[in-house]
Amino acid sequence: MNLDFFAVMSNLVNLFVLVAVGFLAARTGFFNHNSSALFSRLLLKITLPCTIFISLVSRDYDPKFVHDSFIMIFLGLVFFVSYLYLSKFIARLLNVPENSRGVFAFASTFSNSGFMGFPIALALLGGEGLALSVMLNVAMNLILYSLGVMEISEKNEGKISVKSILFSNINAAIVLSFIFYFGRIKLPEFVAAPVTYLSNITTPISMLIIGIALSETKGLEILTDVYVWECSAMKLVIVPLSLCAIFKLIPISQNPLIAASFVLANAMPAASTTVVLTETLNNENVGFAAKIMFVQNLLCVITIPLVCMMI
Repeated sequence: MNLDFFAVMSNLVNLFVLVAVGFLAARTGFFNHNSSALFSRLLLKITLPCTIFISLVSRDYDPKFVHDSFIMIFLGLVFFVSYLYLSKFIARLLNVPENSRGVFAFASTFSNSGFMGFPIALALLGGEGLALSVMLNVAMNLILYSLGVMEISEKNEGKISVKSILFSNINAAIVLSFIFYFGRIKLPEFVAAPVTYLSNITTPISMLIIGIALSETKGLEILTDVYVWECSAMKLVIVPLSLCAIFKLIPISQNPLIAASFVLANAMPAASTTVVLTETLNNENVGFAAKIMFVQNLLCVITIPLVCMMI
């Protein structure tokens, strides 16, 4: 496997440009707080479910891939559930303020695999590696939009119900994608085309949201928050190194792409929905979430190529 560093850096630079556009547009008054809330609802209710759905149903059915995908989903469910609560425990040991521990744990656990990880997985691991990353993303979304949402909304129990979490548009998209893929149902072109169009705007919208949130952060506060750096070290360094060691000690499968895809996906910076969900559920921590996203996206320019070389 040969790493295309240009492809990696190009994807990272493109994301930074989109964040910068959101930042400058907010600072110049073109966007405001209401714009961010509107974009967040659009992403969570429409474009992100389309991204999740089309990423699986557009693939041809393959029995071997089905076997490997179930391994990825199982590993993902075990990892994301256990590490979510472990990272919250670590946050308490690090004396992270109590009302920020849910965001800290969320940003330490869930990756920007859908928007950043997929193109990097394709460049490094090829089509099969990308497909396995998509299946891991299914497991991540199941936990992210259930237990993960509960952690971020820990101070807003009265504003969100378990029913609204479990029966969300995101989880509906996951279930529908399984039905279509495993049922080998061909999606009509007149449906696939608009769903793909909506999917394609997910990344720009999510990056604009991050930029708008960053515009409300004051100067050096971004770089002087010790908890942001601790969260970033866990997400970008400790997690991928630990996973590499585990896969070397415990052979999971004869397919090396399973371990490689799993490590690479979890070496990505925090999920861009960290800011979106914090905006929606826990407004007092939007600044903290935005700072984490900024620092992790900055540091990943160095850490991702290093992890890729380890793989």
